[in-house]
Amino acid sequence: MTFAPKNRFILAQNKAVSPHALVTYRVKKSLHGPEIFEEIAIGQTVGAWDERHVPAEILGQQVAKVMHVNEFHEFFEATLAFPFALWNGDLSWLLTLIFGKMSFYQGVTLTALEFEKGCLSHGSLMGPQTSIDAFRKRLGVNPNSPLLMGILKPNVAMSAIALADLYAEVGNAGVHIVKDDEIRHDANFSITLKRIEKVAEKKVRDNLKTLYVVHAPITMETLKDPENWSKQLESSGADALLVNVWTCGLSVFQRLRLATKLPLVAHPALAGALGQGTLNDAIAPSVLLGTLMRAAGADLTLFPSPYGKIGLPLETAAAVADQCRASWQDCILPSIPVPSAGIKPEHVELAYRDFGSDFVLNAGTAIFASGVSVADSARKFLQKMEVLNSAK
Repeated sequence: MTFAPKNRFILAQNKAVSPHALVTYRVKKSLHGPEIFEEIAIGQTVGAWDERHVPAEILGQQVAKVMHVNEFHEFFEATLAFPFALWNGDLSWLLTLIFGKMSFYQGVTLTALEFEKGCLSHGSLMGPQTSIDAFRKRLGVNPNSPLLMGILKPNVAMSAIALADLYAEVGNAGVHIVKDDEIRHDANFSITLKRIEKVAEKKVRDNLKTLYVVHAPITMETLKDPENWSKQLESSGADALLVNVWTCGLSVFQRLRLATKLPLVAHPALAGALGQGTLNDAIAPSVLLGTLMRAAGADLTLFPSPYGKIGLPLETAAAVADQCRASWQDCILPSIPVPSAGIKPEHVELAYRDFGSDFVLNAGTAIFASGVSVADSARKFLQKMEVLNSAK
């Protein structure tokens, strides 16, 4: 369709060569006309400023550009380009620009986010640091095999020794990774370090390769010196860090990525409040749990599987996984998709069908509260995975 904005600066032909974040919006025709894209481009970047106050050259550089507008039966769709100079690699700033105020508009959905070459070579946007092949090699797992993660739950108020015993039990059963609950929050850092040390002792005693993903309290003290904080975790025996990204913030997550070489595991707690799908006035889960997590540096990103009681629709969950593993510019590694929530042994075959082989299956209750021993519950998963691996 023909798009004729009032402001000449937002036209695609005026787009600068410098890198941009490309954001796709979908708006309901019953609520908005195509002029809303001009409102977004101007209102979310330069606001009320015009040539009376700011030189035209600067306005042209700073304002978002409307790259194209398409019309469909029930909605309009457009992609806008937001200059890197507006957000400088900070994903919290970017999110404020592209959907901060727009989150209060009815009938507006953010469906996709891409980064032009140059955005992700910036120092604060490193992307993931550990590939699934690196995890397989470290764990001694065959190539092209998915991994099994167990959630050490319920572990709220569980003693360090009891938790370490659980770790050893599932580790000896063959589980590849175990992680803390996202709701585990120790009263102080020394408690966290003691817990890690107890797990590390079991790991050495039983000669286990099973990785331990630690949920450590991120406090104001943490942020004063995240390098030292993460070094203490690593020295105590942590193999990876679990971060509730949407409660601590994207900028904090990016800062942790810069501070540590430990793999980062992104938990989606609170993300459901930001939207469950592209039919809502929200941000698509593929952007929230795929694109943004990968850009911020998540080595593994958790999301509700299509199989549990809080599951995403299969099409939506598959879109998250696709964004985790899509080909990106700037040599950014993929994030490893981790379908979670309500995972049971009978879902193993479905996960292979839906997510291929480069994923981690995350099971909690079905391992730790199944009614049989933790080790036997874990083996049910692993046996099914072994059968499917052999059939390839």
